[in-house]
Amino acid sequence: MRPLSKPLLNQNFSLSPKAVIPATEMGCLEINLKTIVKNYQLMKDLAPHAEISAVLKADGYGFGASPVGKALRDAGCKTFFVAHLDEGIALRKTLQNEKIYILTGVLPGTENELIQHNLTPVLNHAGMYELWKTAGHLENRPLQCALHIDTGMHRLGFEMKDIPNARCFEGLSLEMVMSHLACSQIPGHPMNAQQLAAFQKVIPHFQRLQKSLSDTGGLFLNPEYHYDIIRPGLGFFGMHPQSLEGPNPFQNVLTLWGKIIQVRSVPKGETVGYGATFKTKRHSRLATLGIGFADGLSRDLSNQGHVFIGDFKAPILGRISMDYSVVDVSDVPESLCYPGSWVQLVNEHQTLDDLALSINTISRELSIHLGSRLYRMYEN
Repeated sequence: MRPLSKPLLNQNFSLSPKAVIPATEMGCLEINLKTIVKNYQLMKDLAPHAEISAVLKADGYGFGASPVGKALRDAGCKTFFVAHLDEGIALRKTLQNEKIYILTGVLPGTENELIQHNLTPVLNHAGMYELWKTAGHLENRPLQCALHIDTGMHRLGFEMKDIPNARCFEGLSLEMVMSHLACSQIPGHPMNAQQLAAFQKVIPHFQRLQKSLSDTGGLFLNPEYHYDIIRPGLGFFGMHPQSLEGPNPFQNVLTLWGKIIQVRSVPKGETVGYGATFKTKRHSRLATLGIGFADGLSRDLSNQGHVFIGDFKAPILGRISMDYSVVDVSDVPESLCYPGSWVQLVNEHQTLDDLALSINTISRELSIHLGSRLYRMYEN
């Protein structure tokens, strides 16, 4: 294993997290809130005539909905979306005055929680309309909500034939009509134009409402997709918006660190890890990291991923186990590899997108599995 190429050698790789991490911690997520805000500003530049909201479902794609939401609020973001009610209740503790929509909508028995926490459901079918209208009658006021229309994704939303006009929703305080693009990350996909045309057919019946169609990928489609409010998610976190085609316009916000807990010398011909899937081809020096698939490091990276130690790459050997991973540090200076030293598993040169591409998945699947055992450090 040779040092990285010259351009990377000039990057002055960090050897440890920027803050002092408790000695008990085996892994650390270093999340740059300033860069998240920069990505937000880029979105505003891309769609200057639309409001940029923030989708922070699944605990902000695994990055932390509360700290990310606070940073975006302080940068001017006023509208937020989460998937489920419990996510909205948790986010309301941080965002006390901002608009929070619940994409799953209102389900039986959740009406009072939505009202109590001032959360706005996105209605997806007629049953939700009836529940929310009845709850409004009990409150003696029409309750605020948004309307989701299915334009072809067939996941959530009213069917178009059930949406003749806004008068069908008397007794509600409708604020927004929305749909969701199935293929926005593939700019030339014909589904985008089909869904836009379907949305254009129904929105004349809702002239006074805000309209919303685009997610992060939609930012890079024709401006006619933008409408009044855009609902980005992954772009805030530096993930590629268009299926890894071309350079990523967003900046990486994450460094994932793992701690070395043991270094050993192993003769040629010895096996490494469960299942003995790797056999050393030379006398090797191996480092065991205290981070594994319980922390979100996918087992699919076994025998093909690598980590960064200073300016050096070190390949992952053998199967990644629940709590540990093994890397080959034979060509890394011993001064950099000792119990208690740190390695980088994700950084600007090996992003979540890069890892996802190497194991045929998507970056969001990796990010939401970043485990609760990982120490989280937010850079403001």
